[in-house]
Amino acid sequence: MSDDHLQRVSAAIGPAILAFLRERLERHDGLFLASQLRDHVSAHCGPTAPASADRVLRDLRQRGQVVYTVVDRAASLYRVLGSPPAWKLGEAAGAREEPQ
Repeated sequence: MSDDHLQRVSAAIGPAILAFLRERLERHDGLFLASQLRDHVSAHCGPTAPASADRVLRDLRQRGQVVYTVVDRAASLYRVLGSPPAWKLGEAAGAREEPQ
């Protein structure tokens, strides 16, 4: 996925990913399956390529927008641990600026 394409996809589905992660952190001890993330994105944004949610999730982590760990790679089980203090739904997902 090119940087331009990733930026467009992030702007489109990033807010849904952040909302999902926030909800998992608040209500489910942060645990989630990759399939749950993809289902949430599809339900809120319409159909996307199967790997788009995963790719945007990794991009959000690389840019310091979210913190998560892989609990069980074979089961695609993750745990969101948190986010920077300025976690703002929608703002972080589409922005390409480095965090302050």
